[in-house]
Amino acid sequence: MKQYVSLVALSLLSLQAAALDLAKHPQVFDAGQGVSLALAPSADGKQALVQVRGINHPLDEVVFLTDVRELGNEQRDYGIRLDGRDYNLLNKRRAWSGESYQLNLPNTPGFELSYNEDKTKALKPKDLLAMYQRQEKDGLQVRLAAFDREQRVADYSARLQEIDGEASEACATPLSTQVDWSATSDEQLMSLSVPSFCGEVVNQMAYLCGKDERYKAEAKTLKGVDCRFGERMKLREQDGQLQFTTLKDEPNQGDFINAILRNR
Repeated sequence: MKQYVSLVALSLLSLQAAALDLAKHPQVFDAGQGVSLALAPSADGKQALVQVRGINHPLDEVVFLTDVRELGNEQRDYGIRLDGRDYNLLNKRRAWSGESYQLNLPNTPGFELSYNEDKTKALKPKDLLAMYQRQEKDGLQVRLAAFDREQRVADYSARLQEIDGEASEACATPLSTQVDWSATSDEQLMSLSVPSFCGEVVNQMAYLCGKDERYKAEAKTLKGVDCRFGERMKLREQDGQLQFTTLKDEPNQGDFINAILRNR
């Protein structure tokens, strides 16, 4: 298993935490079903400690030192490093109805947060900081920040199976998408949603099957899709198998695939 993380960045993070001066007024929010979030900003407003509690999730009770990105109009993002990439754990937004907070946990639909005054009064920022420092000393945040290639491939493979399943149901025939993972770089795995790219062929097949019953007969003549990233987009058929080459900067991938499938 390969794991990558910037040691320089994490060392700086540790030094920042050691010298962190927290503001006097933290906040606690509820997300429903016993889930809560503690938010303790730094005195200068540039960072904040954030902890989620009460959910069966790998990030439960982990205290993160987030970087605050100001967006203007009192809107901001609270970012962390997670699985080798930047990740917005918490968002604050303003609308006509007032301000709102959104918690973003991986592999969840996200949570709208509401302010809890009683829990806010009970929160002690120094206790939250002490917990962060204990976890940081144990290397917890470092492990979560590191890129786990094996796990990313497993997650993407599972998502592709879901996409294949939906397309198979729409076309009434088994469809399978295979990715050449050995030819997919760590950078591509970290920066791209591989299922969104490689799953687009069966997505378009599902669309055509739903639009025209006659295309279901066409779909039955295909075995599946082989996908990889390359220099230019290509889609060709070989012995009933679709060979798909995609690239990250192609804006009209769906239209390209759809046109070829309709005219094969």
